[in-house]
Amino acid sequence: MSLKVKQALIILAGFVVAGIMLLLGLWQMSSYQESTRDVSAERAAEPAVSLPDAVASDGVVQDIYGRHVFFTGQYLPEHEVIVGTDAAELRVATAMELEDGRYLTVVRGLADGAVPPAPEGDHDVTGIFLAPDTKADDPASVSADMASLRVQELAQAWPAPLIAGYVTLEEADAAAQGLSPAPVVLPEAEGSATHRGYALQWWVFAAGAIAFGFFGARGFAQDEAKRLAKLAAAEEAAVETQQDATIAP
Repeated sequence: MSLKVKQALIILAGFVVAGIMLLLGLWQMSSYQESTRDVSAERAAEPAVSLPDAVASDGVVQDIYGRHVFFTGQYLPEHEVIVGTDAAELRVATAMELEDGRYLTVVRGLADGAVPPAPEGDHDVTGIFLAPDTKADDPASVSADMASLRVQELAQAWPAPLIAGYVTLEEADAAAQGLSPAPVVLPEAEGSATHRGYALQWWVFAAGAIAFGFFGARGFAQDEAKRLAKLAAAEEAAVETQQDATIAP
């Protein structure tokens, strides 16, 4: 088999193996994307859990972000802020004192002109529990007190202990208070890092297979060069031996 044929075959083999590994990487990435499917929507569709039971006395919150929660408490209208950067979507966030003495931020709905006062007395509430907002890039609207709902900032002025998160009322409850429902931005789902890691690993292997194909082809060329060099040296030695035999008496 000629050198060029050997080189072509090993490079081809490298590309074939790389192609298989690329397909395996795509399959792993597909598995990763499947693991990031709308998990948040699924969590929001699960049965509601008791918020007081899911928050420890030291403030540690169980894995309930993005889920429906229920609780009972009284609104504290003296602790209320308007939140947002867009004057068309300003959320009304009001403090609520729970039955166990802890406090919670409740987004009652969207402000549209004058904000109706929070209802008095005890209320059984169900809503989506979310983590505090990240800091907004845009400044707060001229009609708002805060650009984003950062509970850690509210904790400096509102009663303590303030639970690390907030609840957004559902449409019916917001409407009952004379407010439009506030949009709920569910947390982005995170897929399994294992699948993503395997995908990257297969693609690295694919690159390695191609590199190995060219490395093997280069090795064949070097081996062929060595073989030819040895053959030439042997022929030269044979010639010298023949010449010595001819010169000898």
